[in-house]
Amino acid sequence: MVVARNLTLLRSHNIVVEVRILKTLIEPDIELIKATATFKDGSLLHVSEAEGADWREYSYHWQKSEKMIRRWDNAPHHKDLPNFPHHVHNSRNVISGEDLNLADVLAYIEMKIKD
Repeated sequence: MVVARNLTLLRSHNIVVEVRILKTLIEPDIELIKATATFKDGSLLHVSEAEGADWREYSYHWQKSEKMIRRWDNAPHHKDLPNFPHHVHNSRNVISGEDLNLADVLAYIEMKIKD
């Protein structure tokens, strides 16, 4: 479901001008998608998401001109942060994050691009 859901979101979102699918995998026990979306302002979002029956790994890396703007992920480090393993990297530090999905990230980016 993660592949179809994310492809639909990326291909239909009004701030996305191009989608490049780098890798997909659909097996009975796992689904995986790696893709890059280009936005109207020229920034990019690198999407990496995989899920199985009782687990999910994600990383959404937003950048412009090779400079990271923000990255949301649930890699199992930063154990000292509330809401571990969910965290956010910004240009200066790492902060606690929420369990989110691609729709949440696209809504955040859309708000920031319009500002």
